[in-house]
Amino acid sequence: MTNSDEIVEAEFVRLILRGELDRIKEAFEKFASHLISFIHKPIHWVEKHHCLVRLNAIFSVHTENTQCRTTLTYLALAISLIKTMKELVMETQKKCEDALSSFRSAFTLANGEPLEWTDGTCGIYELILGLVSKGSFNNGRAKQEDVIKFFNTTLNMNLSTDGSYENGRQMKRRKGRKGMAKYDERKNIESRTYWTDDMRACLNDKWIARMRPETVAA
Repeated sequence: MTNSDEIVEAEFVRLILRGELDRIKEAFEKFASHLISFIHKPIHWVEKHHCLVRLNAIFSVHTENTQCRTTLTYLALAISLIKTMKELVMETQKKCEDALSSFRSAFTLANGEPLEWTDGTCGIYELILGLVSKGSFNNGRAKQEDVIKFFNTTLNMNLSTDGSYENGRQMKRRKGRKGMAKYDERKNIESRTYWTDDMRACLNDKWIARMRPETVAA
């Protein structure tokens, strides 16, 4: 079993709801094994929580509506297992959040201020598009969504693939800015990469300013 729907629709759940108890022991053992395996899989914690909540609701309601001792026994076992799995998910989630927080805390200024991107959402999307277009990650094998996840994790941002594509569409419609160098002077093509052009100008200004006057003049 690989997803929450298959767990919720397991044979044990069906037998409980129908009151068919002849194969309940074997079904419960199989259900427990699959649920434990599901919780330990590298699946987002939201789906795990959603699965456990659905199961808990099903078993809790049925507990109130049955008088069968055998059914009640297995329902109690199932609810106890769900509680244990929920605690495990919460503990694992907290460890991940603590590790991520510790990782991010390493990226700070000398005064302890967290390192944050402050140059606008359009700028970061343009940077990501540029890095992907140039093939800067994994020899060009990384996709936009891969690089977006990297920036979201390291800089605690909330970028999305849809936002990146929309920013790309806006860049495509740009008509250039007054005084900006054209992408291609011969074909009179205006530049679409405003942020990248500004960054290039700032970087050149920085190094040119450090050069000796006579070198610049030459």
